[in-house]
Amino acid sequence: MEVRGTGRGRRLGLTREKVVDAALALIDRDGPDSFSLRKLAGELGVEAMSLYNHVPNKDALLDGVAEVLLGGVDFSGAGAGTWQERARAHAAAFRAAALRHPKAFTLVLTRPTQSPAALESIRCALAGFPELALSPQELVHVVRSFAGYTVGMIMRELGSAITAGAVEPGQVKRRIDEIVAVADPVLTAAAPYLAVSDHEAEFRHGVELLIAGLAARVGVPYDGGPRETRP
Repeated sequence: MEVRGTGRGRRLGLTREKVVDAALALIDRDGPDSFSLRKLAGELGVEAMSLYNHVPNKDALLDGVAEVLLGGVDFSGAGAGTWQERARAHAAAFRAAALRHPKAFTLVLTRPTQSPAALESIRCALAGFPELALSPQELVHVVRSFAGYTVGMIMRELGSAITAGAVEPGQVKRRIDEIVAVADPVLTAAAPYLAVSDHEAEFRHGVELLIAGLAARVGVPYDGGPRETRP
């Protein structure tokens, strides 16, 4: 079997782990759209062909980056407490990991993977509702509902999905004026809130809606949410 590459990477002690870590650092800095194997090789000080000794192609390398990011999600808090507390902890852990890598984490959200890290994330989510005695099919529906919400909100927060709100005060004022100018009473009433993006508050509010809805569906009490998020 022909081995591609100059061999310089091996002389420099290059390994697959180092290549993936360097790719993650580069994507964290510049974003995934500008990533290339040639640019990565330049960062590592090797010929681009040397990278093929460690990864077969760019897609495989990006899959490796996504797996590292998923493996770095700390789900330890999602294994204790009630099912409602575990659901909150699982969603919060996923969001926290995304905010640590706001550019690179989009790879986790947009690339299908069957990696061990991905399966462990799914296993952790599935194991979070034993008290509800859900059928396997309904359990999968529940987990996918939480996952769909979590992924969508994170993509919105990271700028990968459309949002009507803004963060900067000047932008908020302009957005309110634009919404009010439509002269629709429903939009006008909601304008001060539509114009603002409070990602953390909105993320938590949506998680609580899912938890409260699931509690109502299976006929168990909703705990009201964490004290700090209650009105």
